[in-house]
Amino acid sequence: NDLTALVLAGRDEDGDIHVRPEFFAPLVGVEDRSERDREPYDVWGREGIITLTPGASVDYRYVAERLAELCDDLNVVAISFDRWRMDVLKRELSAMGVELPLAEFGQGFKDMTPALESLEALLLAGKIRHGANPVLDMCAENAVAVMDPAGNRKLDKSEATGRIYAMVALAMALGKACTQ
Repeated sequence: NDLTALVLAGRDEDGDIHVRPEFFAPLVGVEDRSERDREPYDVWGREGIITLTPGASVDYRYVAERLAELCDDLNVVAISFDRWRMDVLKRELSAMGVELPLAEFGQGFKDMTPALESLEALLLAGKIRHGANPVLDMCAENAVAVMDPAGNRKLDKSEATGRIYAMVALAMALGKACTQ
């Protein structure tokens, strides 16, 4: 069921946010997941929209290598991350001898509310450019925000019917970018 999302976000001189999502999923079982989820992961893998890693779960070595490449090529200020499985990615980065500007980003209402407010404001203003990425579109269609009694919001996959990881990653990227 693995789908790992990496979303790069940068602001241009007009204030538009350009988003470049990248995805990683395991090769083993991709056809079954495509059929079960009714999403063309196998096609996206063949087209290079998703990097299919060997094995039955995402091989984080591929994610670590890609992050290192991006940080070599771009002026990366921060890499927001969810704690889930981060120990695996950190181990891969350490084995490569790579240090990156990692910034933990909480998944609760406290951190996600301002991130979702930034994302919503930018979307409503037409300031996000994402190149019509089909996986990001799928995650956006599946995203469901839940609210606490104080009116704070976060994306919650228990309320969603499909994958939402790219929208969570996008919210985290914008949450960090809008505070830099």
